[in-house]
Amino acid sequence: MDFLSLFPTIDLFILFLFVGAILLNAIFVKKEKLFIDLLALYIAFVLVIIVPMFSVTVVGWFAMHEYIRLLAFLVVKFGLLFALWHSNLGDFSKKVSPTQVSTSVMYRIGLMGLFFTTIIYFLPVTIKVYFGTLTNFLFGNLIAMLFWFVLPIFFAFAYRFKTRRGWLE
Repeated sequence: MDFLSLFPTIDLFILFLFVGAILLNAIFVKKEKLFIDLLALYIAFVLVIIVPMFSVTVVGWFAMHEYIRLLAFLVVKFGLLFALWHSNLGDFSKKVSPTQVSTSVMYRIGLMGLFFTTIIYFLPVTIKVYFGTLTNFLFGNLIAMLFWFVLPIFFAFAYRFKTRRGWLE
């Protein structure tokens, strides 16, 4: 039996993946590492959007290979995540982890929402046509991308990553 046949629509499958990603993030990423995850995701997103503006070669690669932008985003994101986990920023991140479970869950939802929106944004149009209304509403349009892009930043400033005296000591 095919795993995808368990879901009546592709939208429910993507929603299942989204919830599963949040749960996996909650299990495998400690609260102390959420700040690093936040930085890695935003830096990777910005680099994959900005670098092609300054390099004709990169624009050519992205135009020639439809999945290269998605692959570049994933490589940069996970490369930065690994590098930042093992840097001095890891010590700082332990000091600024969210203290409440509800705040931690909201950060995770925001980060996974931006991650999913970015992946769907970088997918070729030939695959995006198979997505339904729910996926397009939650992850597949620029308004959703703006929402998911702003949500983690909003929580970072509204409910700060706690230290004794705010953001920095």
